[in-house]
Amino acid sequence: MPPRRKTKRTRRRARNISLLSVAESYAQANLITETYLGSNPIEFMFGDAGFGFNTGRGEYSLSEIVRNPNLLGTIGARFMDPQRAAKAIVGSALINIGFKFGKKALRRSINAVNRPMRQLGIGVVV
Repeated sequence: MPPRRKTKRTRRRARNISLLSVAESYAQANLITETYLGSNPIEFMFGDAGFGFNTGRGEYSLSEIVRNPNLLGTIGARFMDPQRAAKAIVGSALINIGFKFGKKALRRSINAVNRPMRQLGIGVVV
């Protein structure tokens, strides 16, 4: 006799935004944009749009690329540079390891901070 089919478990998705995940994502994006584009993610997105984010040191931004599509060739050459790729790979691994270690080391403190936030239903956790 064939075994009975089990009902599929319904999975719940997290409804909270984790500040540590946001910080890790920003760190990874910052590494890539600094390595290949010479600017941080905010400078890359807004460029010289006048929002007060521009420090004037960023090399490339989206608005510059839209105005001058020939910059894509230069940026493509930067992405093919093995030294920059090695820097990005090592930096990404270090960021990943650092955040994993930090989350494990600070687990008790993170849980202590998250407990009242979850009870309030803010939608943000550490």
